[in-house]
Amino acid sequence: MMIRLIGAVLITAGAAAWGLLGVFRLRSRVRSLNALVSALGVMKSEICERLTPMPELLKLLGNEATPPASLLFKNAAEKIPSLGSKPFSTLWNQAVHETPELLLASPEELVLKELGLSLGRYDIGEQRSALQYAERRLGDYARKAETEREKNSKVHAFLGVAAGLFAVVILL
Repeated sequence: MMIRLIGAVLITAGAAAWGLLGVFRLRSRVRSLNALVSALGVMKSEICERLTPMPELLKLLGNEATPPASLLFKNAAEKIPSLGSKPFSTLWNQAVHETPELLLASPEELVLKELGLSLGRYDIGEQRSALQYAERRLGDYARKAETEREKNSKVHAFLGVAAGLFAVVILL
């Protein structure tokens, strides 16, 4: 009897942890998008007002940006030495693709990849426009993710516990 009780508790706890993991993932996604929006704002001011060169800017943001956005800039900065053999947009896209910690959905990833087509390629005005567009779009996605988090957090937590209790009832 004691083994069944321990098993029931473990199954319920495991399912509840699975539900809470969903809650934490939703929270992390919102944090990630907000960090990207903030970093793009810094990037815009550095490019447009201070005329910071891209290699220096990527290192700066890799050190100064809020994680996980900082990882994107670190990944991009590591790829800068191969800039002569590959265009910046390719290096940027690789960095976006190699930073799964950002928890980006396909449309959000596409916004960053489109931004990579403009960075360092056009004059300051066009880069400013591209950065403003990316900031605005990612800000919209961050608000949607926050709404989704608020709406679905309780559902994830409840379903985790309910699934565990359901499994226990069936097994006992």
